[in-house]
Amino acid sequence: MKILKITHNSGFFSCYSKRLEGIIWFFNKNKCLPDQVDSKEQFSLYKENSLDDLTSLYFQDNNINIEYKNTASFYNYIQFFDYKKIDFKTLNPFIEKYFLPSNHVLDFVSFYETKYHINYDNTCAVFYRGNDKSTETNIASYEIFISKAREIKKQNSNTKFLLQSDETEFLEEFLKEFPDSIFIEEVPHMNKKNSSISHELPRIERAEFGVKFLAAVLVVSKCKYLITHSGNCGLWALLYRGNCDNVYQWLNNSWDYNKMSIFNIWQENKKYVKNIFKKHKDWWVVIES
Repeated sequence: MKILKITHNSGFFSCYSKRLEGIIWFFNKNKCLPDQVDSKEQFSLYKENSLDDLTSLYFQDNNINIEYKNTASFYNYIQFFDYKKIDFKTLNPFIEKYFLPSNHVLDFVSFYETKYHINYDNTCAVFYRGNDKSTETNIASYEIFISKAREIKKQNSNTKFLLQSDETEFLEEFLKEFPDSIFIEEVPHMNKKNSSISHELPRIERAEFGVKFLAAVLVVSKCKYLITHSGNCGLWALLYRGNCDNVYQWLNNSWDYNKMSIFNIWQENKKYVKNIFKKHKDWWVVIES
């Protein structure tokens, strides 16, 4: 019995990305799925007790098989690449099998949909990750996101905006122009600073914050239009969406990407990409009889 143990710990969706990265590594190396994926050591930032296992709080089992036909591709730094280049067709079965949200999370999705009267067919999600994300990538100004929202509103005057942001000032600025926008009150936000919500919350509240935040990202993923930043949060909204239709991604100071900008990002990260498949410190395989 081959058990793939994932031990990476960092931000919420960083844990997701590393879990998927390890699964894809195993799949390519062994040309089959592991017998079990063990993530109980992950999400330590969200645990009240270090021995807690939050796996079942966020995921549920999905007993489907994925046969090896071709090499799959995924690594953490895809968060800073053009999402239109993602092979969704290959990755979608892995998301369906290993990242199916728990019923507790899905209950919050239904709660949000009812409370905020969300009609996905005429809703544009605006996903702005601020605060300490500026230490990893270039963050767009508020006006850049608001301007893109104006363009979509001009195309369809019935469009309503659903906001998801960790930065209070962004919400305030956006609501000045589009005061009828929805934002999910159950997911906390904070004044701009070099930190993250998960570090600011009392530890006793963090596990449930993960549930509410994941549910909000699932709602974001289902909207007809999506304006998003580049980062693990935006990436997972796309992975749950399963495609890049009607998606506007801010990447490398632009909404539009060219070959040179993608090449520059690749040059910056290719050493990391090579190393993760040589010395994978965030996961290992345990053999049990």
